Amino acid sequence: PKLTLPNILNMMTKPRWCLGMLGTQRREFGNIVGHVKGVENMGSLSSWTAQQFDPRLNWGDVEWIKNRWGGKIILKGIQDVEDAKLAVASGADALIVSNHGGRQLDGAESSINSLPAIVDAVGSQIEVHMDGGIRSGQDVLKAVALGAKGTYIGRSMLYGLGAMGEAGVSKALQIIHNELDLTMAFCGRTQIGTVDSSILLPGTFPKV
Repeated sequence: PKLTLPNILNMMTKPRWCLGMLGTQRREFGNIVGHVKGVENMGSLSSWTAQQFDPRLNWGDVEWIKNRWGGKIILKGIQDVEDAKLAVASGADALIVSNHGGRQLDGAESSINSLPAIVDAVGSQIEVHMDGGIRSGQDVLKAVALGAKGTYIGRSMLYGLGAMGEAGVSKALQIIHNELDLTMAFCGRTQIGTVDSSILLPGTFPKV
């Protein structure tokens, strides 16, 4: 957060939290910094990360990894029908419709808008999940109604972690779970398997 007057005043009302934060260390990627040769801090991590991207990467590499490993593989970052079909052909076991939170291309279509067409094209061949923009249990239900088998949540968990540590993550999950239950009840659904697009208002979601 920026040191604006409202933020400073807000922190002054929470002295216990401020004192707790003063005793914490700067966060780093603990599984990389200090363990990978040449990566000793966040500055050198940036250079190392840039070197890990191979512009020659293609769908054949996905199939190669799948065959070498032998386990299940989930592909994240699918945003259009063509790539979804290629994901199926590569042998992926599931795919995640995601624009990576808009961090890579902020003008990209939102995940929830991309979801229906992808489910319609490959949903019978592969599990389709969704990531991006999930902030509540109602958001989860909307994604499921449009065909997602599951959703992924990042920021909400981080908000909980930042506020209360591990207990905050559990609390955030519980809040979303309760919101999902309540929204299902309001929509007249008692089983997640019975949720479909009929609970959504016509004209509020992309038609396939």
